[in-house]
Amino acid sequence: MERHGPFALLRSAAVSQPLQGRGIGRRLVEELIADAERQGVSAMYLLTTTAEGYFPSFGFQQIDRDAVPSDLAESPELKGACPASAIVMRKTLASAS
Repeated sequence: MERHGPFALLRSAAVSQPLQGRGIGRRLVEELIADAERQGVSAMYLLTTTAEGYFPSFGFQQIDRDAVPSDLAESPELKGACPASAIVMRKTLASAS
């Protein structure tokens, strides 16, 4: 997880293939979200080219790239490290309430 002002970018969450299917990835993402909430992050974002079907179960929703806040738009991932075809997703966190 990478902080950008009041926002966070979920950079990576991966589980090696032999360990997949055991709920490790789910627990990893849930802990990242909980950590962001403890830190007072108002929304968490991610970019994906392969997992847009996985993250809605955590409350992430697909958004347009131009809806990303300027604080986060300056991250290397959004400035070109991730392909322009990557899907952007956002989750508003409980700490934002």
